Amino acid sequence: MSSKSQESNSRRAVLYVDGFNLYHPLCELNDNTLKWLNLWALGQRICQDRQHNLVGVKYCTAFQKRDSDQLSRHKIYINALEAVNVETVYGHYIHADSKPCGACGMVTTHLNEKQTDINLALSLFSDAMQDAFDYAYLLSADSDQAATGKFLRDFFPKKKLITVSPPNKPISDNVANYAVGKRRLNRDDIEKCRFPNYVQAGSLKPIRCPKEYWK
Repeated sequence: MSSKSQESNSRRAVLYVDGFNLYHPLCELNDNTLKWLNLWALGQRICQDRQHNLVGVKYCTAFQKRDSDQLSRHKIYINALEAVNVETVYGHYIHADSKPCGACGMVTTHLNEKQTDINLALSLFSDAMQDAFDYAYLLSADSDQAATGKFLRDFFPKKKLITVSPPNKPISDNVANYAVGKRRLNRDDIEKCRFPNYVQAGSLKPIRCPKEYWK
């Protein structure tokens, strides 16, 4: 291995995922099996482009409690993520609208989700303060995250940001202004990073994929 490759592999990377911002583009792929997505595998796939070493994944999300079936699937999914060392950071919903999502028919599209974007930014800043990464991969199409990029650049100039867009969504130019790189996800990325139907959780019983996501 060349010295340049060794240096790249020593660069620590953490993937920060805005779960709400990722979920709806997954709905628009019109294949529920792709929602059973291994975010750690996705992080590794993204990082291999630059030969960075993935050391963490933070999944920022919120539970909605109006649809008990969806809540159950969400909890099962989080259990699967935690089995592969993905850390979950929770926000919350305020129920303001129950119109169905045009892509998947579920009511959560029009709920007002709170704190996910803030939790994502705070998780990134906290990790920067603790020197937990060299490169932060930010998976979100939210242009408001430009403030996150600016803060990181101004206060942690040795830490670098790479912006990642959900499948079939454009890169935010506002965020890209503060990033050293960008990556657009596509359907192939998602398909290759899907969990198997059973996820091993240490010595515990394997976690079974919800029937709605079964392949």
